[in-house]
Amino acid sequence: MVSTTIFRSAAVVLGFVSLAASAQTAPQTSSNTGRSRYSEPKFRMGLHLLPSVAWLDVRDTHSNSEGSVVRFGFGFTADIMFADNYAVGTGLNVFRNGGKVSHYDRVIGDPEDAANDSTAFLVRRERTLTQHWVEVPISFKFRTRQIGHITYWGQFGLGMGLNLRSTAKDAMDYRYRGEEGEEGTVWTEETVIAAGNEGVVVFEDLPVEDDVALLRAAMIVGLGIEYNLSGKTALLVGATFNNGLFNVASNKNYGPARNEEHIQSAADGSLDPAAGGYDIKMVDNAILFSLGLLF
Repeated sequence: MVSTTIFRSAAVVLGFVSLAASAQTAPQTSSNTGRSRYSEPKFRMGLHLLPSVAWLDVRDTHSNSEGSVVRFGFGFTADIMFADNYAVGTGLNVFRNGGKVSHYDRVIGDPEDAANDSTAFLVRRERTLTQHWVEVPISFKFRTRQIGHITYWGQFGLGMGLNLRSTAKDAMDYRYRGEEGEEGTVWTEETVIAAGNEGVVVFEDLPVEDDVALLRAAMIVGLGIEYNLSGKTALLVGATFNNGLFNVASNKNYGPARNEEHIQSAADGSLDPAAGGYDIKMVDNAILFSLGLLF
């Protein structure tokens, strides 16, 4: 009787063990629902467009920020997955940013014949700057589990950029003309150039690589979604705040020993020709909107 009871108990225990083992080795089809839309690959890659809104944040006391500009770019993105919901994001972005800034400058040469004229002028320069960057971003990317067809993501990291080309549109308001006298330069209010050009002379598509930095570092903060289209293909939509960290203005062509320099203005906005020059300090910021495909 006792042996029969022991045999039956052992059979029941073995039965439970067998059921537990089969449950663990059975396909986890139902439990995966909501966790992952597919078995995540180690790498995810894609292409995207980068329309942007950019502006210049002026950090000196004599220049003024005058507004933002809209620019476009494109890029390649690569996510290196190290867990279901975490990745190291990198890639290559080719985009343009810039902004509008104004300041007072001392310039040489009549705009009608600047190459042969040595007259000094004091001008108010309103510059619309466009910088062309190629950037390598490195960021941590955090992804939710798929909710319906959508996966939400956020990222935080750094970007290192190389300046490929910089151009500017300058609107120059010629205020004062300098003429050499016995006691030095005598400054008089400029009327000839202003009268002939409705007050402002505009220079288009000026190469200004010497006026901006060659390298750029930025902090990257972004949010977005991936909308699953089919299989491993997803639509990528996002927005990234690309915040410059260092001064992107190069002042090597300006200073007290140069013919051109940024002029300090008085509190009322008037110019003091005897005042010394100063260095422009500004960082460039942009909001980049991403629209592309992940594979």
